[in-house]
Amino acid sequence: MYQHVLVPTDGSEPASRAVEQAIEIADRFDATLHVLFAVDVDEKTPWSLSESQVSESMREHGRALTEGVAERAPDDLEVVTTVEEGDPRERILTYADVNGIDVIVMGTHGRKGIDRLLLGSVTEHVVRNADCSVLVTRAEEDEQPVGNADAAIDTARTALEEAEGIDAAALEIDDEPHEMGGYWIVHAETDDRAFNVHISRATGTTRIADVTES
Repeated sequence: MYQHVLVPTDGSEPASRAVEQAIEIADRFDATLHVLFAVDVDEKTPWSLSESQVSESMREHGRALTEGVAERAPDDLEVVTTVEEGDPRERILTYADVNGIDVIVMGTHGRKGIDRLLLGSVTEHVVRNADCSVLVTRAEEDEQPVGNADAAIDTARTALEEAEGIDAAALEIDDEPHEMGGYWIVHAETDDRAFNVHISRATGTTRIADVTES
């Protein structure tokens, strides 16, 4: 059904929820996942910085976010990361047209229904103008944001203990999680296996990657 899935991200909680679903869809259909960050420099540029300085700073931020999504995705999933400059509304639509995107996955702030999207929001503009399908995600009632390293470690431990085929009694969990692109990455090992647990800061959802060296 889908060959190319696009998820725009800005690091916000709604975007993080959309990333979760976009990865799941791309993985299910063996599609290419496209991750886009739009650098939007406008009249709000701080007076102490030039527009070019702000642009490069935002580009670095965008690269970190998109690379974080790529790292979150399963190893066998093809991921294309892109950082572009311009109005996010138009950048998303143009990217979708140029790259033959089948579905765009975007988030809202938890409101129910397309008719309750914020007027003028990026999501609403894309929904109204995209030629391809647009999947709009919103918060689930059971989502639990993970805001600090200790919470990330606890979440990782629970996920590993509940996973099948992992010797929970032998687990050693790194006490310094890595944070990247809206995700925590917690490393853990047993006597003969190694794992990275990817945890969404916004939703608390987890994915366990077996990184045991062969």
